[in-house]
Amino acid sequence: MLGKDTGQRDLFDVGNVFSVELKPGSFYAQLAQAAPRLFRDEDFAALYADKVGRPSVPPSLLALVVLMQHETGVSDAEAVERTGLDLRWAAVLRRAAGEPLCAKSTLQMFRSQLVLHDAVGDIFRKSIEEARRSGLLKDKALRIAIDTKPMNGRGAVQDTYNLLAQGIRDLVRVLCHKTRMRPQDWMRTQGLSRYAASSLKGSADIDWSDEGVRQSLLAEMVSDARALLEAAAGGGDAVDKASRLLRALLLQDVVEGVREEGDPRASIREGTAPGRIPSVSDPEQRHGHKSKSKLFTGHKSAIAVDEESAIITSVGVLPGDAGDATGSLELVEQTEENTGLPVEHTLGDCAYGGAANRESFAKDGRTLYAKVPQEPQAGGMFPKRAFVLDLDNHTTTCPEGRVCDTYRDDGDGGKTFLFGRVCADCELRAFCTHSKSGRTLHVHSHERMLRDARAFQESPEGRSVLRRRVVVEHRLARLGQLRIGQARYVGRGKSQFQLTIAAAIANFRRTWNWVAARIAFDDTAISSRWPFGALLAAVVGVMGALLVTRSAPPHPRHARLAA
Repeated sequence: MLGKDTGQRDLFDVGNVFSVELKPGSFYAQLAQAAPRLFRDEDFAALYADKVGRPSVPPSLLALVVLMQHETGVSDAEAVERTGLDLRWAAVLRRAAGEPLCAKSTLQMFRSQLVLHDAVGDIFRKSIEEARRSGLLKDKALRIAIDTKPMNGRGAVQDTYNLLAQGIRDLVRVLCHKTRMRPQDWMRTQGLSRYAASSLKGSADIDWSDEGVRQSLLAEMVSDARALLEAAAGGGDAVDKASRLLRALLLQDVVEGVREEGDPRASIREGTAPGRIPSVSDPEQRHGHKSKSKLFTGHKSAIAVDEESAIITSVGVLPGDAGDATGSLELVEQTEENTGLPVEHTLGDCAYGGAANRESFAKDGRTLYAKVPQEPQAGGMFPKRAFVLDLDNHTTTCPEGRVCDTYRDDGDGGKTFLFGRVCADCELRAFCTHSKSGRTLHVHSHERMLRDARAFQESPEGRSVLRRRVVVEHRLARLGQLRIGQARYVGRGKSQFQLTIAAAIANFRRTWNWVAARIAFDDTAISSRWPFGALLAAVVGVMGALLVTRSAPPHPRHARLAA
């Protein structure tokens, strides 16, 4: 049942017993001042049963604990401990020091409910409401910038041998759950003792430098896995889930066959299969790359940021192997849903400037500004940009000035120009093509759209517009300070929770610091315009500091300036 915070200050709270002065401008001081208006217990009523059970710990206080936990990066146990022993946390919660707010399981259950019911978005939207209330986020059409940042996964990344062994162990564990038999004992009775160790490669006594020996071991592992999958058929939902994972591991990493003498043969598949699962402990991780040289395993954090206010307006977590442009249109739609404001245009880097993404934005009636991705290297030959395309007359002119009007339709709306005999006696042929049939030139079905985009990005206006996307890089750097570069939890769903809370904290701090700077500016203006203004500004500043450090609601004058 929903428990409610009465708002009654404890006689022995930190403000009455201890002379605690939170540092003005600190996260705790700002959160303590804003806490009374941020969360209401009724906002989380959907997470609790109606009139059943004991009253819960007030969820408005638990929401504050979640913010403080993610700002400091502490564990669940330490977060609960700090609610009673850290006077700053007690000041924010307006509670007496010495007694923790709740048990660790209560905090964990509250987080699970936020993830299960997607209620963490409500906390994030509170940060946007705070920005609008303060006047930082204006009530007008937004211009947003979008980008992604790698998030390293929480699960252990393993090679094929240990990956298959872990998949076998997990399936055995699920099978033994119903029989209440120890997995080690069951594996011993089934001849699977080699998989009991935490690392098969560390325990297997073979010559790992011998390829034949390695393949023999792999064939035995595949045979064991197939037999185990056959025994696990029809075992229920949990068993089926573990079986599907083991099958996926076999398909992605192993090439199976039969030797001439009829024995099974197995070898590790060359290259990396699309969507490869690199971890059993976190199967949703994927191999990804932010650039050719920057590889990672995990997820991608995607955000949208308002250009003017630098407020994060929407967030999402993508698979690690997904392209940056994946879900970019959804970020725009979420921005409009979260803010209640229309989006005028969207900025992105060249990862968002491909034809497919531009087309999806155009079909939805939206404006996208992004650099067109660079053309592939032509191997020392003349690149495509060296040719002049006449899309209206369906001709192209080469660097030598020769015109080609012969082409074939590619079926997808594009066409390929065939220079053929035009190249026969060309003096520049050696710098253009090695083909005996002459140069060919592919023209994209959306070539006109891409050409217009290139012209815009090379214009003074285009360069000015595209430079404004730096705001999203700054916000990603801020989120990096809040540790989103490393997943705190297993799975994309919980990683989405982590990113959403970090974005809310970044928004709150951005808003509160902006308000404080504006108040300081207004106080300076008062001191310069009125007699005794400096004294008045000093008095106002002291009063504001006392109000913040004592965790009281803001002074009426400060509330008026912040409105």
